[in-house]
Amino acid sequence: MIIFVKIMRKIFLATLSGLLLAFSWPPYGFFILIFFAFIPLLILQKEIRDQRKTIELMLYVFLSFLIFNIITTYWIWHSTLPGALFAFFLNSFLMTLCFYFFNEVSKNVGARLACLFFIFIWLSFEYIHFNWDLSWPWLTLGNVFSETPSIVQWYEYTGVMGGSLWILIINITLYNFILKRRLTTLIFLFFYLIVPITISFLLINDIDEEKNLNVLVVQPNIDPYKEKFSISFKDQIDDFILLAESGLTQETELLIGPETALTEGIWEDKNNQYNRTYSINALKELQKKYPRLNILVGATTYKSFNDQDNKSSTARQINNSDIFYDVYNSAVFISQKEEVKIYHKTKLVPGAEKTPFPKLFDKLADLMINLGGISGSLGSVSTNQIFDINNHIIQPLICYESIYGNLGSKNSSLISVITNDGWWKNTSGYMQHFSYARLRAIEQRKSIVRSANTGLSGFINKNGYVTKRTNWDEKVVIQNNVGINNTQTFYSFYGDYIGRVSAFFSFMILLIIYIKQIILKNNYS
Repeated sequence: MIIFVKIMRKIFLATLSGLLLAFSWPPYGFFILIFFAFIPLLILQKEIRDQRKTIELMLYVFLSFLIFNIITTYWIWHSTLPGALFAFFLNSFLMTLCFYFFNEVSKNVGARLACLFFIFIWLSFEYIHFNWDLSWPWLTLGNVFSETPSIVQWYEYTGVMGGSLWILIINITLYNFILKRRLTTLIFLFFYLIVPITISFLLINDIDEEKNLNVLVVQPNIDPYKEKFSISFKDQIDDFILLAESGLTQETELLIGPETALTEGIWEDKNNQYNRTYSINALKELQKKYPRLNILVGATTYKSFNDQDNKSSTARQINNSDIFYDVYNSAVFISQKEEVKIYHKTKLVPGAEKTPFPKLFDKLADLMINLGGISGSLGSVSTNQIFDINNHIIQPLICYESIYGNLGSKNSSLISVITNDGWWKNTSGYMQHFSYARLRAIEQRKSIVRSANTGLSGFINKNGYVTKRTNWDEKVVIQNNVGINNTQTFYSFYGDYIGRVSAFFSFMILLIIYIKQIILKNNYS
């Protein structure tokens, strides 16, 4: 009976931690819960560490993070059940791995250094999750404040990882107060909590905008499962233009449509073949009615390679020929001078848009490409393409890219996000995606215009506040005069330096402990 009670207590602590993490998350969560979320796991780690039962501890920790991942990102299964299961279990495993290293280090160093290492190793995990082939930073801890931008205005200096650092410090300080009940710890806790919030309110940015850009956002509301690929591309572009004209005026300077708004296959080549496509020409005809108009819309584009030596690693072969081609998730920009530029998505969704670690899974990658490239075969580029409107730089981000803070151009004047969140249906997924864009605005101190196929579309100012927004499942256009500025923030210049520093110190601490163990082993042998 005593053993059963102890097991149930451990399950309770693990479950409590997972629920605190999950129910702190936007859009419906209470962010304050995140400051307590790791405490049950830290208590569990201390108790089981003393018993030297590492595997048992990791099972409880894994349960906690699995609860967190499932509740917050359950909506992935609407687009892919295997992908959802893979994301749930892999992300939970990686989070558990942080606790494993923390637990091992705590056996060799004092409590203070162990807690410091926990902060470093977690931030290292988040940093790696921004940059490797299985990148999935959706649950970066600092994202939890996306619905309360007023308390994290200092993200312009730290990026979203600064929020993660704040959360970890508060959790560890609270944990130490529970253990030791010292007044000094309580004073430090008050300081750590209040000072960042105070600084944030002082940083509410009052940058003077150099100009306002008259922008119209189109939300066509086409069901990606039933309509997107069954309605002809001609009907779709005609409907798009008809909807756009319901809001266009002679003052409109930028028209934005969502990801894959153009379903016509658009080929890129040296002869500018895309200028002869129906969709591009239809949009150019629209521009003739509105001479100040620039257009930015999503499309699927193709590029051929006649020289096998110069083809990309993701290029696929046209049957029985020596010609290879790539498929891109693209943004097409048509300037008011009717010049066409194309931006290729740089951050692809692992599994859905690219095969991770292609050298390791080379045969699997070839199989996916030969089967038509539905998964794991989109082309990408390593540099960001930017667009110019009257000497103001527009930075396009396509869907998944908008959860990366350090992806935009340092010289941009405005950020545009085009996406199709309809794959996730009416769940919290599209709400989280819209909400995260508010943090991008603060990090870069740029206004954001967002066009989503089925919603949410809207306008976000440089302080992360939503100035206008559509509803889900709504066919609509919205217009706004959007602030333009060329301000460069500390974060936009230095990027995720918190992650780089954390990765360095994590490695150094692990290396020192490893060397220490070798020395001790040699002394006893």
